[in-house]
Amino acid sequence: MTSHALVRRTPQRRTPQRRTVLAAATLGLLSLSLTACGGSGSSAASNKYGTISAGRIKFAYRSDDKPVSFIQNGQPAGFMVDLSKAVAAKMGLKAGYVATSFNSMLPDVRNHMYDAAAFGTLVTPDRSRQAAFTTAVGYSQARLLSLKKEPIATVAAANGKTVAITQGSELIPLIQKLDPKVVVKQFPSVAASTNALVAGQVDGLLTGVTTTQTLLRQHAGFTATPPITSGMSAFPVAKDRRKLLKGLNTALASVMTDGTYTKLYAKWNPPGSKIPQKLLDDYPGMKQVAAGSPSPS
Repeated sequence: MTSHALVRRTPQRRTPQRRTVLAAATLGLLSLSLTACGGSGSSAASNKYGTISAGRIKFAYRSDDKPVSFIQNGQPAGFMVDLSKAVAAKMGLKAGYVATSFNSMLPDVRNHMYDAAAFGTLVTPDRSRQAAFTTAVGYSQARLLSLKKEPIATVAAANGKTVAITQGSELIPLIQKLDPKVVVKQFPSVAASTNALVAGQVDGLLTGVTTTQTLLRQHAGFTATPPITSGMSAFPVAKDRRKLLKGLNTALASVMTDGTYTKLYAKWNPPGSKIPQKLLDDYPGMKQVAAGSPSPS
């Protein structure tokens, strides 16, 4: 007869170290559960526009184009800076700004270094292949500056002349189309172009009408041609930022029609300047006011 030994199994005691491991595992599972359910810690839920940082919008801007966008007392300032701040506020976002050159602005927005650019960028077929654009923030016009002692009466009269233009500006192909024999000399900034005109290194300087007015006030020896219209300007956004583009357009429509844009236009533009009629047509309900006049109530 075979005997069977009875073996008593001793219950395993949970050591303090094992209790700690089990507790950590339980907390980890709970955390994964909350994240999967979209708990309060979900970054996706708190960033509905898909900006680089939740709650913020990062703008590229030019620091050399007063009064459109420039540095004042060490801070970003100007018409487009104020406009972009107002748009960001409508979206519930805090605006941040990084100065960059105009030439690199569009590629950097496209490559997600910035969420958008706080600068009225002329919309062209080539640029539309690179990035998406908001609805209009303005309609670009340009004037050709020259020295009073050697004036250029019209843009068409620049044929055969040397003209300074900011690097990457769409004004380059525009003037080359209008004046095939014009010689374009590119400079990194408006300030550099201005210095070249003062020094006689170029015959003229082609830039936006607002910048032109500022330069005419600063340089008594400058004169300028009548303006030419170059087209619609807007804020650029990367093509895969559809939610951001929609949010910007909704906010723009609001600041255009609630009086914000009108007040900023009057603040930053030369006295007597008027909002382009095409922009008024784009945003029904928007009010006209000449810069330097009281804003409409």
